[in-house]
Amino acid sequence: MQTAPSTPSKKRAPIATVTKTVAAKPLSKAKVTAVPKPTKGSKGSARTLYKFTGKQAECKTPQMTALITTVNECKKTELDSASFTAQDLVSLAVKKGTLTTGQDPLRIFRFYAKRLVDEGYFAKA
Repeated sequence: MQTAPSTPSKKRAPIATVTKTVAAKPLSKAKVTAVPKPTKGSKGSARTLYKFTGKQAECKTPQMTALITTVNECKKTELDSASFTAQDLVSLAVKKGTLTTGQDPLRIFRFYAKRLVDEGYFAKA
């Protein structure tokens, strides 16, 4: 195998940068004068009060079952089943070890909240 004789390479001249002047165009045709400030309508979804209806867990997902059994088996001093928040329920489920997850446990409740209410396990108080 033959190789070319090594000769010192010449450096290329730097490539000239081309600058184009573009007329400033608006990104959209909407005329926005100011962005409105966010309004505080409630305490937040995590502070919404729920109550347990007493329906036993018949679902197939282990995370939903963990949330329902936590409320069902808790003592009155740990969690009031007639009025509790998502944060209270999730923290108790994690503390008892019924809900184990790699992600934020409150996110699990937020994902199943509508289904828990629609299927009759919880009701908004």
